[in-house]
Amino acid sequence: KAGWRIVSINSDGTIKIMKTASIGDMQWDSSNNNNWARPSSLNTYLNGTYYNSLTNTAQNQIVSKNWSIGTATYDNKNLSNQINDENSSKWNGKVALITMSEYIRSNSNQRQCGTHSSNQDNDNICKNTTWMQNSSINYWWLLTYNGSMAAYYVYSNGYIDGNYVADYSPVRPSVYLSSDIQITGGNGSSSNPYTIK
Repeated sequence: KAGWRIVSINSDGTIKIMKTASIGDMQWDSSNNNNWARPSSLNTYLNGTYYNSLTNTAQNQIVSKNWSIGTATYDNKNLSNQINDENSSKWNGKVALITMSEYIRSNSNQRQCGTHSSNQDNDNICKNTTWMQNSSINYWWLLTYNGSMAAYYVYSNGYIDGNYVADYSPVRPSVYLSSDIQITGGNGSSSNPYTIK
């Protein structure tokens, strides 16, 4: 059974996690509108059908949070500016996706992979130095949008590109866990994962 990975541990004690595998190929938005808060069709699915399919225990561990849903300029060379742009627009909910900057920040090789621009130039290197990459998924949606009718997604080779939101791409949901949950056992590896309760 596919698990989850920790994206961030936040100052309020919540823990952001993302699914290691895809839950299926879906449209970011079936009407080709890249406004996540509208809501988009993927937003509706994740916070309706998908959330309702989780166990009561899992639902009680998930909290509503403000997610960054701003745009990012293609080939951005300044990560701080990109984060500010993503943070310029917020949406409150329980299930969404990770942002492009979160994908970039997950890379241990920040010298060569620390911005969208450098990641594009060194994608074949960068795909091997981020724990978020999953070689079994050809490409997968991000929350960050790009221009009109497009959102970003990540190829299996690590390249970050934009795609029309009405197209189908794999989806890796992300949620925030309550500050009340406890992490026990394991070391966080796939063979010896943490347990939450």
